[in-house]
Amino acid sequence: MSDDSHRLKVMFDLSIVPHALGGVSRYLTSLWKALASTAPDHDIEILPVDVPAAHPGVPGALSKSVRLDDPFYLRIPYLRRAPIRLGWEQRSRPMRLSALQTGCDLYHHSGVQPFHPPGSLSVLTMYDLTAIEHPDWHTAETVCFAEREKAMLLSGSAAAAISGWTAERAVELLQLDPLVVRPIGGAADDLFTPGDPEPDIMAKHILAPGGYLLHVGNFVPRKNIPFLLKAYSAARKQSGFDLPLVLVGAGGWGGIDPQSSEGVTVLRGIDDSDLLQLYRGARALMFPSQCEGLGLPALEALACGTPVIASCAAALPETIGGNGVLIEPGDEDAWVGEMTGISGDGRYAELKDLALKASYRRRTWTDVAAALCQFYRDLASE
Repeated sequence: MSDDSHRLKVMFDLSIVPHALGGVSRYLTSLWKALASTAPDHDIEILPVDVPAAHPGVPGALSKSVRLDDPFYLRIPYLRRAPIRLGWEQRSRPMRLSALQTGCDLYHHSGVQPFHPPGSLSVLTMYDLTAIEHPDWHTAETVCFAEREKAMLLSGSAAAAISGWTAERAVELLQLDPLVVRPIGGAADDLFTPGDPEPDIMAKHILAPGGYLLHVGNFVPRKNIPFLLKAYSAARKQSGFDLPLVLVGAGGWGGIDPQSSEGVTVLRGIDDSDLLQLYRGARALMFPSQCEGLGLPALEALACGTPVIASCAAALPETIGGNGVLIEPGDEDAWVGEMTGISGDGRYAELKDLALKASYRRRTWTDVAAALCQFYRDLASE
């Protein structure tokens, strides 16, 4: 390790986590946990920061984050009207952030908090650009966040991309310097490992081990869930096919609100301990997304040794890496064929073997954190 004169001081903003659902929240919290233990090995002092003004009325991500509290005038009912109208709080954030830790070298942004201390380098996490390219797949709020991030990138912020595909797309679409866009990847949490599912969890959800297909992800347009349900309905008409389909998700928008129908079970609010058992018990993960910047459910399923049948869109070929099946996201016949095929022992054994091999050579969040630390160092040395 080098001496303190070469130590980088990094502020890592977690203000987006209270807004985020599904993969974004899981990605950031997992990355932070790994960074907290990995950064010191790279001579990096890292401080988690929360800006409550970026998520008013919603608790922050970490109880031990350093909070950038609101200025005193926002706590006075009548006095605060003019400052709110004039945007004083937002404009004062850079200097107030600077006061939290003297000598911040680099500020890793939350997508909802675009300000950083004067003189510090600016980095943000780039998930994908679908809110820019396909705003109809997202809420107006998400599109607003994406436009803000785009403006930050065009004005000099660097980007830690969650996949090589995302990095390449950002460079191409926004005409960015490749040196300031670095793919750092992602990983499944250490929790997700191969094993037999717990009988109590299977019984609770009325499922048989190895006896159901699984989809994990929020009920949003780009997940292609209506197509999945259509293909599944067609598969159920095939002789001998009777595997249930389990949809695990949280929020939803864009008219995507799947209801239980013949053979389909919808599970909401599933915690990680139950999710682990659902992955372990699944015949296969079905993942027909139209676009994924990474695809954490695919990584989690493979970490559990669960076969993955996914679309060949966006980052999924990179994420799955030859360890599962890739299909065009709109090819109904191919999806029906894989659903019925996986119900047979031969195809299941073939894909199970691929998944188990992937689980043994998996990437970890420590690997991701180390790649991010190296990116910090490279940016600081330029």
